[in-house]
Amino acid sequence: MNIVEQNINEDDIGIPNQENEILIEVKDLTTYFYTEFGIVRAVDGVSFHIKKGEFFGLVGESGCGKTVTALSCINLVRFPGIIEGGQVLYKGKNILELKDKDIRKIRGAEISMIFQDPLSSLNPVFTVGEQIAEVIRLHEGVKKDEAIERAIKLMKSVGIPLARERVNDYPHQFSGGMRQRVMISRALSCNPSLLIADEPTTALDVTIQAQILEIIRTLQTDYGMSVLLITHNLGIIAENCQRVGVMYGGHIVETASVKIIFKDPRHPYTQALMAAIPRLDESIEKLQTLPGSVPDLIDPPTGCRFHPRCQYAKQTCSELVPVLEKWTKEHMVACHFHKEFNK
Repeated sequence: MNIVEQNINEDDIGIPNQENEILIEVKDLTTYFYTEFGIVRAVDGVSFHIKKGEFFGLVGESGCGKTVTALSCINLVRFPGIIEGGQVLYKGKNILELKDKDIRKIRGAEISMIFQDPLSSLNPVFTVGEQIAEVIRLHEGVKKDEAIERAIKLMKSVGIPLARERVNDYPHQFSGGMRQRVMISRALSCNPSLLIADEPTTALDVTIQAQILEIIRTLQTDYGMSVLLITHNLGIIAENCQRVGVMYGGHIVETASVKIIFKDPRHPYTQALMAAIPRLDESIEKLQTLPGSVPDLIDPPTGCRFHPRCQYAKQTCSELVPVLEKWTKEHMVACHFHKEFNK
C-alpha cells in the first residue's frame, strides 16, 4: 500500500450513485492557441462529465491542458486561444453556443472558479469586501449594504477571523492562505451549482493546504454543489474526489472512481504516476521514474501522445490515436493494449 492509498476512505469515496443526474457534460472539447511558433493543441478532443453533488478531479502533469479545459468549460479562453469545437452541456444547454450576456449570467452565479494565484485574481485597489459584494450585486441585484453584510457572513464561513473588521482590508493585507479564503468566499457568494477549483493550494504550506481543502469539502456538502478539482497531486485526489480524469498531452487517457483508479489503473501513464508514489512497505530507492518528457503540443507525437515514453508501445501506438473505451461500467481507458497487461 502506498501513502496515497492510505488516504482513500472507501465508505466516502467510491463509485458515485449511478442515478445522479449529470450537471455538466464535456464532449470532444478542442481548444488551440495560435502563436507565432505554431498551433498549440492544448485541449484536443476532451470528454468527461460531472454529476450533481459530485467531487470530480482532473489530474496530470503541468502543461497537459487541465487549466485550459476548465477555462474552456466557462468559455473564458482569450486570444490567441480559440475553442475550435466540441460541446459543454450545462443543464442541457451548450455553453459554447450562448451569447455573451447569457454566459455572464452563468459565470460567477451558477458556475464559479477559484484560480491558482489569488493575489493576481483580486483587484489590488478595491477592498476584499467590495470584491465579494460586487458579485452578489451583479447577479442578485441587492443593495450595497446588504451585499457587504453577506460578504461578511461568507468570510466568516471560510474561517477568516474578525471578518467585520477585515472586510475593509485590501488583498495585500492578507496572507496567501487568507487570500485564497477570500477567493472561496467570492466564488460561493451566489450559491453556485458547480465550483471549479484550479490548483487551489498552489504555493501554500501543507497545513494551510489541508485547511483550504477541508473548507471546500465542508462547503460542498453544505451547499450540495459539484466540484471540479484540478491538481497534479494524487494525494489531494485520493483525499477529496469521488471520480477522476487523468490527462496527458491535451487528452483524457483514463477516467474512473478514485477507488478503482488506485486499485486497477489501466493506462500506462496512470500506472507510471502510481509507481512514482512512495510505498510504506518499500524503500525510497525503489521509486520508479518516467523516462522522457511531456510532449510538445505544437508538434505532438503521432498516434498516442504517450507512446514515446510507454514501455508497452507497439507500432500501432505511433499510428493510431486511441479513443476512450469501456473497461468496466464506470472505467474508461484510451489505450490500444490496456486489456493485455497487468498493472
